[in-house]
Amino acid sequence: MKTNIIYNTSSENMPQIDDKSVKLVVTSPPYNINIQYGNKTSKGQIVSSKGAKYKDNLDEDTYRSMLSLVFNECKKKITDDGSIWINIKNRVDDGVIIPPFWIMDFFEDMYLKNIIIWNFDWGGSTNKRFAPRYEYVFWFVKDKKNYTFNLDDIKVPSLNYRPDRYKSQLKNPTDVWRISMVSGNFEERTEHPAQYPEKLIERIILAGTNENDIVLDPFMGSGTTAVVAKKLNRQYLGYETMQEYCEMAQTRLNKVGDNND
Repeated sequence: MKTNIIYNTSSENMPQIDDKSVKLVVTSPPYNINIQYGNKTSKGQIVSSKGAKYKDNLDEDTYRSMLSLVFNECKKKITDDGSIWINIKNRVDDGVIIPPFWIMDFFEDMYLKNIIIWNFDWGGSTNKRFAPRYEYVFWFVKDKKNYTFNLDDIKVPSLNYRPDRYKSQLKNPTDVWRISMVSGNFEERTEHPAQYPEKLIERIILAGTNENDIVLDPFMGSGTTAVVAKKLNRQYLGYETMQEYCEMAQTRLNKVGDNND
């Protein structure tokens, strides 16, 4: 089986990957919220466009059917001690918030270990409700007792360290992660319209894998998962239907190789 490759095809079927070979799946599927990502509009008309767009307005049945196929494939590919992490956010329908807890319906045969709140410091503005500043990360495991969790690799400084009570100045991170979104001046920024930050994926990969383990992203996008996996000496696999994004990811991966030479 080949590794360290991004396939330019749908992840609804993954014949290139052996069953029970992937330690960790981490991804952010299309949100299906009918937003034209990256387009600048004026008076309701698109006046400029940055980067390729992906279709984000499937009818709900088609969308959920696609996710079901992809996630079922992911479950076949992970090891018995593997895990799946899904980043997704709220939808707004006719002014009403719809939380994404429906995502759990796809993982009734797995165990939910955490719901992470990814909190960030900027984003869209609103004038009829509080501005949204978080997304979810759902963490599912195949075996509720036997799974990889490298706590020592992700500990953070304790703000209230007391040497008389604690052996270390480091502590377990909480389930609220304050990590900035990828802004225009970030070195990692690409033209992908919905790019998540390397720091978010770094913590997940460090916690859920060891060196040389395989990390899979079935919605690879700009390649963040692959880039972080490569930097952390993990192997990566991915799927992405848009050729432009595959090329974008490969450009980023090539830079990682240059940095390691």
